[in-house]
Amino acid sequence: MAANLDKMLQFIDNYQQQRPQASSIQVVRSLRAYTRASYANKFWEMVAGSNPDFIKGELDDQSVVIMGQSIDFAHFMAALSDQTWGGNLKSTLTDGVLWLSSKILTGRGYDSREYTAAIGDTAQPIEVYLDKYGPKTYQPAVLTEMMGKFASEQDYASDLVAFAVGRLLYENPTLSVKAAILEANWFNYSDTVKRYLVDMFGATLAPKGIIVNGAQVRSRISERIRAYLLIKRDVIKGSVFNRTYRQRIRPALIEQASDHFIKYLQQALDSSE
Repeated sequence: MAANLDKMLQFIDNYQQQRPQASSIQVVRSLRAYTRASYANKFWEMVAGSNPDFIKGELDDQSVVIMGQSIDFAHFMAALSDQTWGGNLKSTLTDGVLWLSSKILTGRGYDSREYTAAIGDTAQPIEVYLDKYGPKTYQPAVLTEMMGKFASEQDYASDLVAFAVGRLLYENPTLSVKAAILEANWFNYSDTVKRYLVDMFGATLAPKGIIVNGAQVRSRISERIRAYLLIKRDVIKGSVFNRTYRQRIRPALIEQASDHFIKYLQQALDSSE
């Protein structure tokens, strides 16, 4: 896997060196075009504000190890793109529109970084479930199987490593994308999970990694899953004035998905103890 990572980093570094005027944030956005076609669809264009068309999967079909975690590199790069808010005027304006839409739909304005990546992965199985079985049934075992497929441990690890690299790029704008990934590779994964919980959900953690305000964290995760679903289905695929998708979402679906994500986060914290 080390050879795979070297190959990916070499491609990224060559790409950035060919664009000396572009910031690392802009480079990350444009590199999304080299992940997977499904990561460059209309939804992600709206979220990113200026999403490139898919070119070629140069960054796809590679498993690498970063922070001691098995990472799907294309998933990681797409999640990193989700973390790079702004970067150009169109993107900033679009994010502002989505913030306003989330305020109207959910009562709270969300930065697009707050309901993509890991939250998007957690919400996707609910979408698949509703499309296949409709809103009138709740089959926990079926949703559990879908969670394992669409929100796997590797998916979450890819998302959280992307979170760490994204923070590095904002805190150190002069870092190249390659340098940020290499620096993050030295981080302790459990510490990354802790920062993610604190920064994203306001978690309070006990010395041994126990989430003290677990109910509050769970509630905030659930709110963002719901925001993702409503923004994607009622705003981007529908109309903010024709809010029909909210009527399909059983609270039990969101609660089960939230618990799936929290279980992963807690296990990641426990693994360092």
